[in-house]
Amino acid sequence: MKNKLKKNALWGLIPILCLIAAYYFLVFAPHQKAVDSFNNIAQKVKKQNNILEDKIKTANQLLSNKDKPLDENLSSELKNEITSAEKAKRKISKIKKSTSDINKQVEALKKPLDYTTEIKKLDDLNQKYSTSVKQLKQITNPSSSFIESRLKEIDTITGVQSATEDNDPNKGLNKQGSYTASVYFTDSLVTDTIEGKDIVTKGTDAGGNIEVYKTVEDAQKRNEYLSAFDGLPAMLNPGSHYVYGTIIIRTSGRLTATQQNDLTQKIYQKLIEIKDGDTSETSQKTETNNSSETSTQTNVTTQSTQKNSGTVSSSTTENTTNTASSEKQSEYLSNIDANGYNKLTGENIFEKKSGNPEDGPEYHSFFDRNGYNSQTGMNLNDYVVPNDSSTGIGWSDGQ
Repeated sequence: MKNKLKKNALWGLIPILCLIAAYYFLVFAPHQKAVDSFNNIAQKVKKQNNILEDKIKTANQLLSNKDKPLDENLSSELKNEITSAEKAKRKISKIKKSTSDINKQVEALKKPLDYTTEIKKLDDLNQKYSTSVKQLKQITNPSSSFIESRLKEIDTITGVQSATEDNDPNKGLNKQGSYTASVYFTDSLVTDTIEGKDIVTKGTDAGGNIEVYKTVEDAQKRNEYLSAFDGLPAMLNPGSHYVYGTIIIRTSGRLTATQQNDLTQKIYQKLIEIKDGDTSETSQKTETNNSSETSTQTNVTTQSTQKNSGTVSSSTTENTTNTASSEKQSEYLSNIDANGYNKLTGENIFEKKSGNPEDGPEYHSFFDRNGYNSQTGMNLNDYVVPNDSSTGIGWSDGQ
């Protein structure tokens, strides 16, 4: 009897074991295999996503930084590339419940995945953006020593000299709203003989001048003032003048337009050229330069010009001529007789002792009894004294 019961019990277990085996092999094992496959492929996709996300994170950090690039177009380009990279990133959705749905997810995740193009584009733009930020810093209130060192590398420039508070022709160095550095240079392209004991005295006519300002607004304001003299005769013409960052690159009015443009671009490219160890050199001192600072004049031998490897677009172009201010200048000058009397204002230029440099013609009316103009550093001997039929007078060194 007992043996019969044991046999019946064993026969009863067989269906149960078959059901368990069937569940394991037909349900549990395939489901677990699908889950394992999902986890494995999801981990691989996540690893690749992390690489792409790191590049996106770097790009977002650059955009959120207060330091902006010289090429303003890079900001929009980088934003667009971030958007494209986010769209290209493969999404890993939450694992489904059924085995068949999980297998479908696995098949979708197994599709070829390659972020090479997106990563390369982000790397390139991140590098360009970082470089452009450094370039803008180099032309944002740089030191006179940095300007001098870069000018010396240009093949046609034969000498450089920074103005000091003692010898600055315009007496504006370090004053409110004025320039923080003014570096004059001579250039071999200027073939005319320019009188002067040193480069600063010879002025912009001998080659050019780099004026440095604290803000873009100050630089643009000065550039607008210079624009009032554009198109005037050689004695009044300030030469070419372009704003880049917070500096104004000026070249001699004695050069041809082509020579002015070529020289301006050479200077600009040198100033934005990135070199190792430039970071500390370019920053302008926060304290006012001591007026006793020694001005050094250096003769520079001809050197080969090293062109910047990347062409950087400049977001700043030449300001348009200020017609009203120009007419004001011409009208003012045309009414001064040989004795210094201005029929228009009833003033004598030799008796005028004060004025605001922003008043246009008054900026050039600070003459003493010896004929010296304290604002421009010029003497009345440099002027062409008009007769009754003349159209006005002018000065030889620009503004």
